[in-house]
Amino acid sequence: MFTKKEKRLIKERYFTIIRETNRYIEFLSNGTRHCWIICKNLNGTDNTIMIYHKHRRKTEHYHRHWKTWSVESAVKSIRQHDKYVLSTAG
Repeated sequence: MFTKKEKRLIKERYFTIIRETNRYIEFLSNGTRHCWIICKNLNGTDNTIMIYHKHRRKTEHYHRHWKTWSVESAVKSIRQHDKYVLSTAG
């Protein structure tokens, strides 16, 4: 389950939430239009956060991008990825 603080990190204007469950939050990065999923392992044995990514909303499947230990770290990594993508575009 996501805490209120974790949800606030994703509900800021930088992102648009597509779907939210107890286990994951799927959202769109407004700058790059890339889609992301931050997924929590809820079995209690491992606290890793998995991050999934796809370049377009129309793409059927996500690919695993990386894992981290906190939602805050995941959001920072996604923002860094967006910054890189935007700096190489054009």
